[in-house]
Amino acid sequence: MPESMFIRLFAGVPSDYFGAVPLIPFGWWLLPIGLFLLAAGFYAERDRKLKVLLLYRCGTVKGWWKRRFGKGLLSGIKTAALFLLIVLNRDIAMGNLSALSAELLAEIIVLWLFHSVSMAALFVLLDLFPVRRFVPGALLLLEGVTFIIGCQVHAVSHVMYGMWGMYLQSSFCEAGGFSAGPVIAAEVVLPAAGFLIGREYLKKEIDLV
Repeated sequence: MPESMFIRLFAGVPSDYFGAVPLIPFGWWLLPIGLFLLAAGFYAERDRKLKVLLLYRCGTVKGWWKRRFGKGLLSGIKTAALFLLIVLNRDIAMGNLSALSAELLAEIIVLWLFHSVSMAALFVLLDLFPVRRFVPGALLLLEGVTFIIGCQVHAVSHVMYGMWGMYLQSSFCEAGGFSAGPVIAAEVVLPAAGFLIGREYLKKEIDLV
């Protein structure tokens, strides 16, 4: 495999690191995740400043939550896609992707996009709570801790959230990897569950006022 920044940042950590903590490869993986969470925090802060105006436009808190959640997911998709395009274009310009198949690139993109969208959903949900200032760090910690657990305990690696976005840990790459289909399905369910949990939380908050 040629030296590719796209592969380094978005393909994940190879499975031959099981039993150890691969600091350098995992650091490369966490770099775009960290930048993604910073961008999500920026969008969340901007939306908080416009909350009163948006409540007025939406008419109800339920309407506001639907709009806020949808905007959060859309911002996450746009940010994730932008990161992918920037690095992909850089590698194309450097000629580092010439030996890689379109199928491989598509599989990496699909896994990373779904993982990013599920993380955006978690961000928007947790931003409702008083601990909102800790959300970026908490999600980065979730990514890191679950990955490390998966590396140390192979038996539970397939259900560790921190591995779900990694092509190199998936069945796309090797037979022993996590099943990509169920993981993608789970990361589709996560935003739906986040929306419903947020809606129920807001209902209770309104009842207490």
